[in-house]
Amino acid sequence: MVWQKEGKMETSGVSLLSCLREVPDFRRAQGRRYPLAETLCMIVMSIMSGYCAYREIGRFIGHNQQELVSCLGLSRKQLPSHVTIRQVLINLDFKALADAFRRWAGAQGQASGRSVSIDGKSLRSTVSEHDNQQQNFVVLVSAFCQQTGLIEEVERFENGKQSEIGSVRDLLSRMQQRGLLLTLDALHCQKKQLRSLPPSGSTI
Repeated sequence: MVWQKEGKMETSGVSLLSCLREVPDFRRAQGRRYPLAETLCMIVMSIMSGYCAYREIGRFIGHNQQELVSCLGLSRKQLPSHVTIRQVLINLDFKALADAFRRWAGAQGQASGRSVSIDGKSLRSTVSEHDNQQQNFVVLVSAFCQQTGLIEEVERFENGKQSEIGSVRDLLSRMQQRGLLLTLDALHCQKKQLRSLPPSGSTI
């Protein structure tokens, strides 16, 4: 990965693919037509290019088939379809994937003085029990760096089991960089929440 710092191009020694190889494969050995890490890499590249739905990801992979085969060093020229992509994302260990992406993003030239916006958004089509008090849905809390355009941290929770306050607290506890300018909703301006801030000089 390459980024620009003070007019110079610097290269991180951590590749996205190497981080994704640490995600455990949930599939049986005889059912693995495509390597998981390379498949996840294609999915991440698709989403970062603006192709987010299953069929859109499939189209991105199809349109860039030759480049992906060459770049990822794949032996098969046939690449996964949107059906395979859906099965992978449904059955994948989300936390393991988030941790892998976080390790890669954390190696991409993070510096002090960054502006990081933290907010939670509910995921479409995850609502259950929508017509009663047991309503539940999945929420992703993300820490977005305005300078790099990268999501540096992400926390997933279910609305019926946990609050955004607790999830943001967990997310902040993992952000150990100093000198951050954090932007959050007013509900997070509580003493207990403020104690979760990264040490030494972070501003909320």
